[in-house]
Amino acid sequence: MRNILFIFLLSIIMLSCSSNDSDNLIASVNEKVLLRSELLSEIPSQLKDSTYFVEKFINDWISRQLLLSHAEINLSVDLVKYEKQVEDYRASLLIFAYQQELINQNLDSAISFSDINDYYDSYISEFDLSNNIFKGRFIIIDKLAPDINFVNSNYKSDNDEIIKELENYCLKYAKEYYIETEKWNYFSSINNKLPRLIDDEVTFLINTDGVFFEDANYRYYVYIDEYRVKGDTSPLALELDKIKDVLLNKKKVNYLKELEEDLYEIALSKKKINIY
Repeated sequence: MRNILFIFLLSIIMLSCSSNDSDNLIASVNEKVLLRSELLSEIPSQLKDSTYFVEKFINDWISRQLLLSHAEINLSVDLVKYEKQVEDYRASLLIFAYQQELINQNLDSAISFSDINDYYDSYISEFDLSNNIFKGRFIIIDKLAPDINFVNSNYKSDNDEIIKELENYCLKYAKEYYIETEKWNYFSSINNKLPRLIDDEVTFLINTDGVFFEDANYRYYVYIDEYRVKGDTSPLALELDKIKDVLLNKKKVNYLKELEEDLYEIALSKKKINIY
């Protein structure tokens, strides 16, 4: 009987979608009412099972209204406190949404490299490395790959032509490789891939130029061109994104502060503010 009722309701709702009278009553709980226009606005554009959606929506709405009415009755003593919290939350939500909209429309989010560099220089003592880093190469090659001696001889090379040949070779035969030596990498990112874990990373970095390891199937080449250890100053390249986020956040805070001050001054000039 209940399913028949909901199918009937659904039919009425769908048949009346084109009607100008969009506020026919669908359900009510005490003085609260659910209108057809409210339900129609919630129906997804591509919906396979309209009957299930309508039934669930109406049931959820009824359950919510029942709980709300009982809450209002049983919390009547403290209702003012809760209403104040709801009002404060609504105000905060609207203000936040408005601020974000203004920021998206008006704030230039670009942060210059000069500003980033100045911030880094000013707070350089705060940029300590928490992990060991290096610039270099890491190559994993099948031990049966052809002409593997080419890698043996050239994985530490700084000759541009040879590096290009090395990259082409790795593209064909390497299981994994990283040969660009201009970017900093965390040493742990390769240490975890070696046949045996290097426990003392600092000693390894200090004493190693280039080395390879082997297991049953692969050879692992490690070339250390430059390194910094935990506790050293972190290079700017690693801190760029972090500093950019800090500066952008400051920019947003200043923008919103100026906005508040402008709104206040405008309201004063138009005599919309009265302090008694």
